[in-house]
Amino acid sequence: MRDIYVILSATPTKIGRVIRAVTRSSYNHASISLSRDLGEMYSFARYRASNALVGGFIKEFPERLTLGKNKSVNIKVYRIPVSDEQYEQVRSFIYGIRDCEEKYIYNSLAVLGRPFDIGSNTYKAYVCSDFVLRALMQAGLEFESTKLTPGQMEKVLEPFLYFSGTLHDYAPAPESSALVEEFFRRYSLRSELALIAWHFHMLIKRSRRRCEV
Repeated sequence: MRDIYVILSATPTKIGRVIRAVTRSSYNHASISLSRDLGEMYSFARYRASNALVGGFIKEFPERLTLGKNKSVNIKVYRIPVSDEQYEQVRSFIYGIRDCEEKYIYNSLAVLGRPFDIGSNTYKAYVCSDFVLRALMQAGLEFESTKLTPGQMEKVLEPFLYFSGTLHDYAPAPESSALVEEFFRRYSLRSELALIAWHFHMLIKRSRRRCEV
């Protein structure tokens, strides 16, 4: 038997605070980890701290969840027991997205249009909670909906609760300085605007194609 871990977090971002207020939840972000120390934690989120609009598949680490701020970030960790075969299926799903030549991107359209069911099945694009649920489905877990918010996931996963507290108290594995440095790297305004334009161009283009997985 193996364990898979789902992490819900209350990130200290403006968007995070808005999501928590709109959904009336204590958490706004979801991640999945293949290890207890969260050294193999993955999600869909912004690529860099300075640009919240451009993102995709990412490897999580503590500085991502705190934005490098000396603030307490509340998290809940759920430990889900699975067979060796189910574990491999989840890992293959995650690694398949990570290694895909046609890069998966963050589904900003689904975030903005979720109340109207706009962009929810965009080709090769996920929001964090949709990605985590899809990964869990590879292990045979079933859900009434694959469009749950982190707050709704909190209720569904309650039987698997393993830890509730702060990220600091959980003491996750540290990340390499190179990844941390890249996350906080800043680019010119022109470059940032170009990235935003490209990101939404790709989303609109992909929204005409149904999600494959």
